[in-house]
Amino acid sequence: MTVGKSTVGRVLAQRLGLPFVDLDQRVEELAGASVARIFDDRGEARFRELEAQAVGDLLAEPDAVVALGGGTLHHGDNLERLRARYPIVVLDLPWEQLERRLQRQSQRPLAAQAHTLWTQRRPLFARAGLTVDVTGLDPHAAADAVLAALC
Repeated sequence: MTVGKSTVGRVLAQRLGLPFVDLDQRVEELAGASVARIFDDRGEARFRELEAQAVGDLLAEPDAVVALGGGTLHHGDNLERLRARYPIVVLDLPWEQLERRLQRQSQRPLAAQAHTLWTQRRPLFARAGLTVDVTGLDPHAAADAVLAALC
């Protein structure tokens, strides 16, 4: 949540010559509505169903750099399905930096629960794949750090 997955992912995709996919954008396309609207009108459970469908669709496509939503790996079998196909890289920032970013982006559906979610998600993120600390890094330096971690 606000760690820079989409921004860094775009830079990384360009460097690797791969397409970039933002999973939340795919969910919006499936639903014909924004993530915020899906949460408001249909609830988180429906959002997670659409997200799982988008993961399945993604796995049938050619390789890409994918930015996942903050909760994607925590629901259903998304982690196992994605890990079987892709290396998973978790971008990490201290809570204080995330909190400052969230204050500028209050439209996020789960913003009010952000600290609780950050605390709950960290253990799974640590086990999900490679963790790259992006504290103080611009998107290009963060992409460098991801590439170094992958090699």
